[in-house]
Amino acid sequence: MLLLWPSAPSTWLLDFLFSHIWLAIAVWAGLYCLDFIFTMTTARFYRDGAKQHYVFPEGIELNPIFKDDVARIRVFSTRFLLFLVLVSGVLFIIYEMNIPELFAVAWGMLVGSQLANHCRHIRNLIVFSYARASVGVRGTIQYEHWFSLRLSSVDFFCFAGLFLLLFLFLGNLFLLGAALGCSSLALRHLFDSVRKRKSLPQDGRTAGPESEERISQLD
Repeated sequence: MLLLWPSAPSTWLLDFLFSHIWLAIAVWAGLYCLDFIFTMTTARFYRDGAKQHYVFPEGIELNPIFKDDVARIRVFSTRFLLFLVLVSGVLFIIYEMNIPELFAVAWGMLVGSQLANHCRHIRNLIVFSYARASVGVRGTIQYEHWFSLRLSSVDFFCFAGLFLLLFLFLGNLFLLGAALGCSSLALRHLFDSVRKRKSLPQDGRTAGPESEERISQLD
């Protein structure tokens, strides 16, 4: 049982996953693949009409590594595949180190951040699915990239707080890892947001023609 204190209740499902390394890796890999599918679906919704109501001058993807893949809505991404194999390998190495507590935290960081990210994906999919048909949405709003990063940071901080609260009640190291994973993403997006905003000449406002040029890349 991967618990911080012996008196905490055990979770049989987590115990089962941590006893079967390939199943644990498969769960994370499945969530990561679903993340890719959700992202590309959101990008298609944006291209197919949602952009008339929601404008993202630098694209909808917040991770600079995958920005080009999402902008082009690629069905296959070499970067995605490499990251999938790399992280799966790292998880296997941590498992082979025979330190169950470390594996529980590492797996929790990956899975917890994915669960939080999927909640954001589902919300965006619903919003964009209505927006592309102009159902329930009127007018146009532009989100500067630094502001999108700031909102994402707030979301992940909220999930980190939730996982941390659950950890304090249950003592499961998976929940501690989930809190750490969400916190790391929240801090990264917060720092990127601050840096991006400082680099802009007019407090986050960009020129209209540049925005339209970036949007046209999705056409």
